[in-house]
Amino acid sequence: MGNYQTAKIKAAYPARWLSIAALLLVCGCGDDRRPTYRAGGTVTQRNGQPLPGGWIEFQLDSSFTVPTAKAKIQPDGHFELGTYGTTDGAFEGNHQVMILPPVPPYVNPKGRPPPRPDDPRYPRINPRYRRFESSGLKLPVTTEASQNRFEIRLED
Repeated sequence: MGNYQTAKIKAAYPARWLSIAALLLVCGCGDDRRPTYRAGGTVTQRNGQPLPGGWIEFQLDSSFTVPTAKAKIQPDGHFELGTYGTTDGAFEGNHQVMILPPVPPYVNPKGRPPPRPDDPRYPRINPRYRRFESSGLKLPVTTEASQNRFEIRLED
């Protein structure tokens, strides 16, 4: 009978330690993430029409170690930035901005011809916007959400 109880106690040890470790992870670690602030706006093309898709990304100036804030640009040109989540915002500070235009699908499952070069759903933008270093777009994100509404107009 003594051996059975000893084996039962030894088998319970790993489960007990796993429970304690899980509890520490949930309760005791804290969240050391930097705060983010709501930010978003619209992207329009040179002709004033909204950029109907693509991606926009904000990166703190001279900082390659923190996560960037990014957003999918909606068909109406609107975007809401997210760093840790989908729309939780961006870090406070000056940001370099990069914009990637919508890309036509490479595979057309219904056998239709690929989109024409002048298809408004897939506008071409100046390639300089595809890199932080060359876009020329620098925008400040502040702790005041009302000041973090950006109207970005792309030029040639």
